[in-house]
Formats: sequence, C-alpha cells, structure tokens
Amino acid sequence: MANISLIRIDSRLIHGQVITKWVKIAKANRIIIIDDELAQDDFMASIYTASAPKGISVEIISVDDALKTWGEDQMGKGELLILFKDAQSCHRMYKGGLPMKKLQIGGLPSASGRKTILRAVSMDQEDFEKLKEISDSGSEVYIHIIPEEPRMDFEKIEKKMKE
Repeated sequence: MANISLIRIDSRLIHGQVITKWVKIAKANRIIIIDDELAQDDFMASIYTASAPKGISVEIISVDDALKTWGEDQMGKGELLILFKDAQSCHRMYKGGLPMKKLQIGGLPSASGRKTILRAVSMDQEDFEKLKEISDSGSEVYIHIIPEEPRMDFEKIEKKMKE
C-alpha cells in the first residue's frame, strides 16, 4: 500500500513550486496526476512526465482508473504526491473512498463567477461546496501556495466566500 504524503489541488499541476518545494517536503517518489482530460492527451501527458525531477515517477490517470487502482491495491507502493487540476476531480475521488486526512489547495484560476480567496486561488460556489463537504468530514482543507508563506485554514476560506 502506498503512503499518501500530500494531496494538492493546483490547476498548473507540475510546475516549479511543486517540483522544487512540495515534492521534497512531502518526500514523494511518485507523483500521481488524476485528471480525465490529461489522461486522454498523450502529448501533454508526455510533457508533464518529462518535467519531473530525476528519481520521481509521474503517472497520469483518469478519475475512474484512479478509483479502480485505489480499490485494488491502494496505488501500489511508494510515497505519493497526488495532484488534481480542480476541486471536482478531487471530490469524486473523495466520494469514491480516497482517504484525505489533509487537502492542500495551491492554485485555482480566476474567471467570471469565481471569487478570489488568495492571490492564486479563486473558487466558485460549486468548488466551495465540494471542498466544504470534504472539510466537514474531518479532513484538514487549507490553502498553501508556497511553503515560505503562511497557510489559510478552511475557516478563513469560508469567511472570504461570504464577504
């Protein structure tokens, strides 16, 4: 059974902060990207796979395949950093049984109908409700963009959504 070191929602998936900081902090040797669209895009998947640091394997799978893999053998062995592009995919995995003691939010893009919570994190009501359900289950849901900055706990996220 693999050990989940970090679960992170970040629309950019693998990028500088993830590679240089979060992989090391999590002591991860495997990055699992769970995203339906990317799992179907061999070209983009190859770019993400090639961008991983030496010694870190990258696997890109759909939500359905991830649920199946989790159910069969808890994703094998190793220290996992699990990445989601959006709250919806993360919520589907949560509902499917992926344990989430902690859920880190690192980046969700701004767009029309979305509220900026912190500089790199915006969400709409649907995102908020899905994350609240995860938080209400006892999971520690928080925003933490980079390790050098303080994190924002879910209570503050909730206050920002109500402003």
